Formats: sequence, C-alpha cells, structure tokens
Amino acid sequence: MNMGEFIDSTKRLIHVTTKPSRDELSLMMKISFLGVVIAGSLGYIIRILFLFLNLMPQTSGTAGAGATP
Repeated sequence: MNMGEFIDSTKRLIHVTTKPSRDELSLMMKISFLGVVIAGSLGYIIRILFLFLNLMPQTSGTAGAGATP
C-alpha cells in the first residue's frame, strides 16, 4: 500500500464513521468499567490467596542503594 492509497483509505474511513450516541457512549463506559472491576477483583483475590498460602515473595526491610542481597 503506497501513500496515495493510504490517504484515500483514510478519507473513506472518516466519511463512514459517525459520532456515537449518548446511549452507545454510556454502554461503552459501563462495559469498560465492568472490565476494570473484574480485572481488579481477580488480581485482589489472587493476591489474597497467595498471602494465605505463603507464596508471596519475602521482601527485606532494608532496600537501599548499599543493600546486599
């Protein structure tokens, strides 16, 4: 695809697209929020399980520039 074809394709795409209605925008926001909540909940549950099963890595209290492992 050369530059002229790309520009023509982009023009066609812009002519076809439309601004979403208020209902469509609301639905997209609800779905996105639900996805964030689900991903966060799964991460929280996994962290709690690891904590109870003692699978969390142990961190040392002295994490400085001169600390040795």
